[in-house]
Amino acid sequence: MIFPVFASVIVFCIWLAYEIRKSNKKGDKAEKAFWAREAEADNTRKASLDDLHYIVIPDEIFQPFLNSKGEFIESDENHEKVFADALIAFKHLKNSKIVNFSNISNTDLKLTYGAANLPELTLYDQNFVLLIRTLQSMGEYFLAKGDKETAKNMLEFAVSSGSDTISTYKLLGSIYLEEEDFTKINYLSSSASLLTGLTKGPILNYLHEIAPTNEEKEESILEILDQ
Repeated sequence: MIFPVFASVIVFCIWLAYEIRKSNKKGDKAEKAFWAREAEADNTRKASLDDLHYIVIPDEIFQPFLNSKGEFIESDENHEKVFADALIAFKHLKNSKIVNFSNISNTDLKLTYGAANLPELTLYDQNFVLLIRTLQSMGEYFLAKGDKETAKNMLEFAVSSGSDTISTYKLLGSIYLEEEDFTKINYLSSSASLLTGLTKGPILNYLHEIAPTNEEKEESILEILDQ
């Protein structure tokens, strides 16, 4: 019995050594390909940024932060910190360029627009992150204050701008569910289906959970007709 066991161990060790070598070769090849691509990206000439999809913040998003003259209000001690932070953020974003590069690598950006443009493109992406974070915090803030319409404006603009934040979809979905606005829940599902990041699956799962089934839709239609 000892010899068959010993032979099996030897065979396993040979197989394991082979798999390790194969894995190392794949890793070396992938690393070489990465650095070759990175070198190409670093040597890519600067290109025009005119074709970027710049995000424009609509006036209604700024409205809660403006005075009667249409100017940004001054922050004071009466403002809660979350509101004061949003005021500072929107002052900055109003005159800044905003682009969503959340699912594009720096290498791809350099290959497309040139290495010299990377610092500027990084700022555009940082502005996008700030925008989405601020819209989410303001959605929560105004909803807590009982201003549902303003909260919806903030959250809906975040979604339309390409946010893949789970909490944004959940909060907006909960508002639509409370209002029984199932058409807009379907709109959220359509928006989420276009996402490419890791949050796409959890967001779609949540929206499918709160969306009514076909049977529930038929019952609600019959209730309306009976009225």
